[in-house]
Amino acid sequence: TFQGGGATPKLANKMVQMQSVISMGAVFLISRICTHFEQPFYVTLACQIAVIGLLMKFMGSMGGGGKDITGEEAPSLTGLSYLQGSAAKVGKGRVIVVEFWATWCPPCKTSIPHIDTAFKTYHPQGVDFVGITKEEPGVVLPFIHKMKETFTYPVATDPGGAVSAGFPVAGIPAAFVIGKDGKVAWQGHPMGGMEAAIEAALKGEAPKLKDT
Repeated sequence: TFQGGGATPKLANKMVQMQSVISMGAVFLISRICTHFEQPFYVTLACQIAVIGLLMKFMGSMGGGGKDITGEEAPSLTGLSYLQGSAAKVGKGRVIVVEFWATWCPPCKTSIPHIDTAFKTYHPQGVDFVGITKEEPGVVLPFIHKMKETFTYPVATDPGGAVSAGFPVAGIPAAFVIGKDGKVAWQGHPMGGMEAAIEAALKGEAPKLKDT
C-alpha cells in the first residue's frame, strides 16, 4: 500500500480506498445528471474532471496526500521494473516527473491523458516521466493497451514496494517533480499545477511549495 508521512500501511490503504469509492460515486452521479439534462459527452467529462479535482483537494490528495518533501533529496527510483519506455534516473541533470497510480483508480484514469499530453510536450525538452504502480504486469499491460495513444509515457511496476515507500503518498493519483539537482521541486495532484512546476524546474528556479 502507498504510505503517507506518518501513516501506517493499513491507514494509507483505507484512505486510498475511501478516495476511490467517493470518486467513483461522484463520476456516476455527474454522468446521471448530465444524461438526464441531455448534455453532450464533453460537458459530462468536463464536469467529472472538475468535481474530481475538488474532491482531491478536499481529501488532501492535491499535495501527494502526505508529508511535504519539497526541497529534499528525491527518493531513489532504483528497483522499478519498466513495462513501457525508458528508465528515469535521478541526479542526471534532467527534470523528472514521478506519478503514482493504479488501474482500479477512476481519478487516475482521468489524469493519465493529461499527464500524457505533458509528456509529449516536455519530454523533447529534457523531462523524463514515469508512472509507477504496484500492480502485476498482467493487470497493467492490458490497461495500457486499452488506453492506447493517451498513455504513451514510461510505466513501471514496483514489485518490492521500495520506491513507493520512499515517497509520501497516501492518495492517488499523486505526482512529484524532481529538479535537475535531484531535489523534489513540487508534489501534488497531476492536474493541479504540475505543468507550472515543470516549467520552473526546467528554468532551474527555486523549489515551489507543494500544491494545496
